[in-house]
Amino acid sequence: MRLIFILFLTFIPFTSPAAEFEIFQAGYHPLKLAWMSDAKGVDATDLKLLHGIVANDLQSSKSFVILNPFSYLADIAQVRQKVDYGDWRIIGTDILALAHMKKFGNHWTADIEVHDPFSNKLLSKTTLSYDSTSLRPLGHAIANHIYRAATGIPGFFDTHILYVSKHGRTADLVYMDQDGANRQLVGKNFTLLLSPDLAPDNNLLALNTYVGNHPRLETFNLSTGERTTFGDFKGLNSTPAWSPDGRYIAATLSYTGYTQIHLFDTQTKQWRRLTHHKGIDTSPSWSPDGEYIAFTSNRSGTPQIWKIRLSDSHIERVSMEGPYNTSPVWSPTGNRIAYIALKNWQYALATMRPDGSDVQYLVTGGQVDTPAWAPNGQMLLFSRNVSGVRRLYRVPSWGGEGEAISGPLEDASDPVWSR
Repeated sequence: MRLIFILFLTFIPFTSPAAEFEIFQAGYHPLKLAWMSDAKGVDATDLKLLHGIVANDLQSSKSFVILNPFSYLADIAQVRQKVDYGDWRIIGTDILALAHMKKFGNHWTADIEVHDPFSNKLLSKTTLSYDSTSLRPLGHAIANHIYRAATGIPGFFDTHILYVSKHGRTADLVYMDQDGANRQLVGKNFTLLLSPDLAPDNNLLALNTYVGNHPRLETFNLSTGERTTFGDFKGLNSTPAWSPDGRYIAATLSYTGYTQIHLFDTQTKQWRRLTHHKGIDTSPSWSPDGEYIAFTSNRSGTPQIWKIRLSDSHIERVSMEGPYNTSPVWSPTGNRIAYIALKNWQYALATMRPDGSDVQYLVTGGQVDTPAWAPNGQMLLFSRNVSGVRRLYRVPSWGGEGEAISGPLEDASDPVWSR
């Protein structure tokens, strides 16, 4: 969130709303997937819908491209009897996945197989069971299983996204599935709402709200709607970030006269100051092991990303490339930090290693802001402002094609992904 750095931006030309929106294509090649399904006791419409949910999940991850079924040299009945890996190698299949669905009332089962034709190998064989009137949970579970069997990485298709939807002078909290479906309003008519962050329990939000012109920090219970103030000091109260164990919330406070990072202990209800500098320190983000906090600071003269080791308060600069680097967000896997940079005087979404090396630019143009990681570290959300209206997009962590997941008429920003 760049609000805190208005003080810094007098020397930085803002990007024109009509600026080019550029996605950087990485050298990653998605796996070619043959995806087949059939069913017993399942309506043909339901089977088609379920098949489509799985296909959409896997393709939207950008880790797979699904081969045209007309290229298949065998149907699913033949494959269930015997897998001829040669038939699949001929059409370049990296992964063969098949599922046989059964339905008894509201009870679903799916027998799933995942094969690697080029290794002549069965990667996984399992049965999933679900009791549901909705097809989506089972579809997401099947996609998660195929994704993990093929890549070795957990899927994220059953996760959720929260974001801020602004309308006029008020803002709402919106909750939706990771693919943009099932949107629900979970918090309405906030005067202003910024920087929500979800606790590890996926139920409690920490967020920056306003009463009149005064910012404060609150928790918001998604189950009950209860709001509790935990930071209401003179000056700034902003950018809350939960620790991985859920005990602490790092945030930006300025009641001391300096804008610095502080820690709130949710058990003792006590605050303690973490950084001590006459400049501006803001936008904390925890490493997944809880040992470091990355943050933005102007202590070197321009906004840059730094990190502090909590065991001994040792601070070191992380970002070394470019005049402006802000809004760090540590990957759940710990190996990358996403942030907002300037590239050719346009805002850009970038990532780097926690030591500042291997900088990769993913997206530039259109006032890109508020990055957020998928829980498996393979996808990034961000907002982009065009002509005063922000939309949410997602892009693979290695670059490549991005896609919008919020509508063109909704002002959407500050996304947070469930853990």
